Amino acid sequence: MIQRRLKIFLIYYFFYCIFAVSIGVYLAFILDTDLFISEPQKLGKDFMFLVLEHNLRNFIMYILGFLVSPILQLTDFAGSAFHIAIAYRNLGSEETISKLIPHGLLEFPNMLLYQGMSQYLLFTLLFTKSIRATLSLMKKMIPLYLLSLIILVIAAVLEGYF
Repeated sequence: MIQRRLKIFLIYYFFYCIFAVSIGVYLAFILDTDLFISEPQKLGKDFMFLVLEHNLRNFIMYILGFLVSPILQLTDFAGSAFHIAIAYRNLGSEETISKLIPHGLLEFPNMLLYQGMSQYLLFTLLFTKSIRATLSLMKKMIPLYLLSLIILVIAAVLEGYF
């Protein structure tokens, strides 16, 4: 039963992510790029801590706010896709990719992981109608949360200095 529920969730989650990203890309391509200016960030320790603080706040929000995680993720993914698409239009593909790598190779899959875990908790709660089952699942996912947290810290260091 759990494998079937997970399979259904993964299919849903795949299409949900595509939908959320599509909204951001669509908005970025219909709006006038003159309204947006891409300014390079000053790299260093201060920027790294700013990124780390933002990422940790986002991470905690998904752990504690799993009841509203689809809404949170819709705004996160649409917003991220929007910013990347605007950068692509304003700066070109090479400049945009250079700003996303190497931290984006860790940060984006990690976002998919912890945001997906958050939505899976909600999915489990709705499917089982049991807070006990949901909390039990959350407890089982602690190693994944810790792994995700470590990846967030590494991605923040990379983004802050590279």
